[in-house]
Amino acid sequence: MPVGRLSCLVLLSAKAAIAQGTMLFTWHGVSNYFQASFQITEAEWQPEARWTSQLFIDSMSVNSLSGATYHGGDSSSGGTGGVYSDNSGWYMTFQLNDFSRQVEMLVSDGLLHEKPFSGPDIYFEPGYWSYTPIPEPSIGALSTLGILTLIGRIYKA
Repeated sequence: MPVGRLSCLVLLSAKAAIAQGTMLFTWHGVSNYFQASFQITEAEWQPEARWTSQLFIDSMSVNSLSGATYHGGDSSSGGTGGVYSDNSGWYMTFQLNDFSRQVEMLVSDGLLHEKPFSGPDIYFEPGYWSYTPIPEPSIGALSTLGILTLIGRIYKA
């Protein structure tokens, strides 16, 4: 790889690393009926911001004890959330539909339940969400990787 291309790659990688800034939310239910997670952007974590990004919608994921797996990102899923204006907390709700099985997954900030489109719940679970920033690669680490690659290429030639 020519030096110009390598430098460009390192610079673009550094820019992408700075812009990443996402938060990962993970479900902790009292009965372990579900494993669930979603992500939001750093901008959505600000007071009064609405969770409407494609990242939020696409990253919705729930695995159920029933064996079903639900994923966001298609026309059968939707949701919203946000941080209260006084920064006292956050709220979230989304729904994931499985039309082939005629069931839905309803998710909120403290409750998950899986049920048929008409009928009683299959599984119902209270719990809570934990969240953590997703670590971003540092510019120093990316630069070091680029320099080591460049040195390796020079010594090979």
